[in-house]
Parts: sequence; C-alpha cells; structure tokens
Amino acid sequence: MKPVVIYISGAHQHSGKTVTSIGLLSLLSKIYPTEELGYIKPVGQQVVTLADGTTIDKDAQIIEKFSDIPALDLKMISPVQLPGGFTQKYLSSGNQNRITNTLKVNIENAMDFLKGKKYIIAEGTGHPGVGSIVGLSNATISNMLDSDILYIADGGIGRSIDRMEVDLSYFRYNRCRLRGIIFNKVIEDKIPVMKKNITEELVNKRFRSRPDLPVSILGYLPKIKSILNPSMNVLRKKFTGHKTIGDTTDELWKKPVNNIKILSLVSEVMDLETFIDPGDILLIAIMSRNRRSRILKYAAEMKGYLGGLILTSASMYTLSKEIEEIILDAGIPVFVVNEDTAAAEKILLDAYTNTKLQIYDENKIKEIKHLFEEHIDFEKFIDTFKSE
Repeated sequence: MKPVVIYISGAHQHSGKTVTSIGLLSLLSKIYPTEELGYIKPVGQQVVTLADGTTIDKDAQIIEKFSDIPALDLKMISPVQLPGGFTQKYLSSGNQNRITNTLKVNIENAMDFLKGKKYIIAEGTGHPGVGSIVGLSNATISNMLDSDILYIADGGIGRSIDRMEVDLSYFRYNRCRLRGIIFNKVIEDKIPVMKKNITEELVNKRFRSRPDLPVSILGYLPKIKSILNPSMNVLRKKFTGHKTIGDTTDELWKKPVNNIKILSLVSEVMDLETFIDPGDILLIAIMSRNRRSRILKYAAEMKGYLGGLILTSASMYTLSKEIEEIILDAGIPVFVVNEDTAAAEKILLDAYTNTKLQIYDENKIKEIKHLFEEHIDFEKFIDTFKSE
C-alpha cells in the first residue's frame, strides 16, 4: 500500500509547521494505530547534536518525543541538515550536482524506511523556496516525495492573500499538488471575518493547482500567546553568558512567560500592581541600592505571579551574596546577564519573535493537541488526503 504523504509547508520560518505536524499526528493517532503513522523532516536548518555525535534537525527531536510514534529513528527521519556555512561550501565546491544527488539519495533512503506507513507527515523548512540554492526547495522535495501539500498561511486577510499569491504561484509553477490550507495565528475575534472573506471558492479561483485537485480550507487556528511565548529556560539560552539563580529543571523555568517589563528609577513612583501582569518578566539593572531593594521586595513577594527576573549589567556591577540568597529562597526563575538593559531587551524581543518549541514544552504540547481538536475540520482533512 502506498502511503499518503502530506507535505507541511508555510509562509515563512515560525509559521507553525512543527505545531501542525504535532497536531495532525495527534488527530491521526485517534483513528489509526501509531505504528501506521510516520514523520520525516527531509531538510533541516536548526541542528542539534545527539549523545553519540549524530546531528539531526531540532524539530525531528521534538516530534520523536511528543508524537507517540514508536521506534522513530532520529537519524532516518532527519536525513539532511543545512547548518550555517553549508551554502558557501556548496557554492565553492567543484561538483555541486554530486552533492545535491547525495542529499537526494539520503532523503530517498529515509522514505524507504517509512514505506510501510499509512500516513507520513513531511515537515518542510522555512518558506517554499528555502533550499533551492542546493537543489532542494520545498517544492522540489514535495515532488520527490510524491506528496500533497498542506500550506500554513498567516492570519489576516490582505497579508494572507498577498503571501499566498507568491508562495502558491511558486508551487503551481513547479507542478506541486496543493491540497489544503490552514490559517494560523489568527486573532480570535477576527476568525469570523476571515471565514467570510477568504473562502474555498476564492482560494480555488486564485490558487488551485489543477482542475481536478480542489483545495480545502481545513481550519483557522487562533493566536495562543502561551504557545508562542518563550520560557525562562529558552530566554536564558539566548545570552552568550549568563548566571542562573535557582533550579532550572523546576517547572517554573519551563512555563511560557508573558510580557517584558522594564523597571527603572521611574518605577519607584508607579503603582506596580497595575504595571505587572501574571507571568510577566522583569528586566532590572543591578546598579544601585534602591534597585537592589526592589529586587528583594518583588522576588520575595511574587512567586507564582511573576514569570521571572532578568538582572542586567553584571559586567559593571556585582550582585551581593545576601541578595542572591534571598532571591534563591523566593523560588522564582532568575538569571543574570552582562548586557545592559537596552541590549538585553533587544535580545529578548528577538527571542519573542523567533521562539520554537523545545523538548521540555510538555504543557505547550497539550495546548497544541487541544487546539487542533477544537479548530481543525478533521473529517474534511481525511477526505482531502485520502488513503488509497
């Protein structure tokens, strides 16, 4: 039996491809034995190294942990990685065709490993054209796998259609089989407006690949802040040098935080009860006794309310042992960085924009599975991606 291969592509990096892979595998596992389900990340860019030295894509590691698919071979489901510097080496090589063909063989071997499955989720990388420089764009790989494409579109009306005009025209040009669309990160009260304006009739009129292949809109996923936001464990790793205070394996370090709030001297005259919301993180420079006093006060009183403390300017000022011990006793996640507050804020804002799932995000995974149960038309999904 030939497996149904569903290729998950998206408008850009962080569009929700891994989230979709997890959600769909969870839904499929409700009606099919997990032994009949497969997953592959044909080309990866964010590489992690296993204990034995093997490199794999980060998303493959997440799927291996949370999909409940038995006997997933990480080496096989992540056959090609393109880490930083790979493209330059490729372009300067004497035989680019040989390299591309080798990479394609790796992907083909991985698919042979999965040939007994009923459904295979193939997770793409970045926007549709990513990988084209080495002959492995998402369109090329989708055709290699003889797959149907499920496209993850942005929320919003004009922005979604503008982006789809480029991406889906690219797929049509490469004769790919676009079969489904999911709109992701939609502001919840805008969902009815999107349903009214972006209909299947509109999508098929503008973006249909072939007359015999209608495109289905399978759902509108609301924007869920707790899924998008990073945890303190994620944030601390964005800094090249940092010192943690407390046990980073504690659940509080794994919880998604809310907003970044900066405390300055002006904060002394503010009503902080209205300034700080549950789950917020405070960014505080450790350069004066007044500020140190505030650190003591808030760390001692806000466990379970405050998402965490990030103390800046450690390269210029030293946190006293006394204050460190009080913060430790308070039990909230805290780390100290060398950057000043402005530089630290810039790093944090980038982290909020580019946060991916982590292997310890158990709570996020539960939310993702529930999100797909609530907002994806699974009957239409099965009807669209039919098993022969």
